[in-house]
Amino acid sequence: MSGVFFPLAKLGWTVLAPSHLLLWLTLLTAVALIFGRPRLGRWLAIVTALVLVVFGVLPTGHWLAERLEDQYPRPAALPAHVDGILDLGGGLGDDILVARHAPAAALSEARLVSTFELARRFPAARVVFSGGWGRHPDADAAAYVFAQMGLDPRRLTLENRSRDTLENLLFTRRLVRPKPGEVWVLATSAIQMPRAMAVARRLGWTMIPWPTDYLTRPGPRPLADYLDVLGNLARSDAALHEVLGLVAYRMRGAGSAPPAAAGNVARPGALSNAAKETAAP
Repeated sequence: MSGVFFPLAKLGWTVLAPSHLLLWLTLLTAVALIFGRPRLGRWLAIVTALVLVVFGVLPTGHWLAERLEDQYPRPAALPAHVDGILDLGGGLGDDILVARHAPAAALSEARLVSTFELARRFPAARVVFSGGWGRHPDADAAAYVFAQMGLDPRRLTLENRSRDTLENLLFTRRLVRPKPGEVWVLATSAIQMPRAMAVARRLGWTMIPWPTDYLTRPGPRPLADYLDVLGNLARSDAALHEVLGLVAYRMRGAGSAPPAAAGNVARPGALSNAAKETAAP
């Protein structure tokens, strides 16, 4: 089951992402009109317009994203001692780094900055980056950027096999083997934090959330934001991706469980069968 989950999830998202859905509906409308089905074409055109208004004009994406981002605010203070800092990858564009010998434009670089800030505040903490996607994994780009910032490479541990949030936490936990009582800080985008923390709880890995890469701001939105169709669609895509991810993880048994017993070691049977298979070497 775990072997097909990732490709099925990617295929499903290719269809269901609001920006993609607009494309498919537009194509279906054109096909219906070309093949002499004007009534079906009109209905499809109405549905397409509704999807555009809901996700591209109305603040639907902002509303969903804000509720996800507000679940785990940054703590007012951190403990005096931190054993480890985990940064989850998010598409750093390592293929561009390889081709151009310079970092790509990536919003997720903000979490590298936040992680480096934490590393400076806690010089004894272990720094871990988790992310492996495609021919050139995120971990390679992260190592390059951290080196540019001045992070001692001896402090950095890279996990370069994971493809999604579940595998980020699973593979990293196996790699670093956190001990009971250790203090770990989790740095990732605020919108991804609910899913990441849900997986951490399932694994019995106690972590302090340190959200980054915020997409929303509190308070009323200016009228001009309603005209930012591309921005609204992007926020809708990001928010719906996380909502559907949470639902999929819960269905899979990897994202909704009460915190594990005392300590950072997962209780026997805490992982679903699918998660166990994914964690296997």
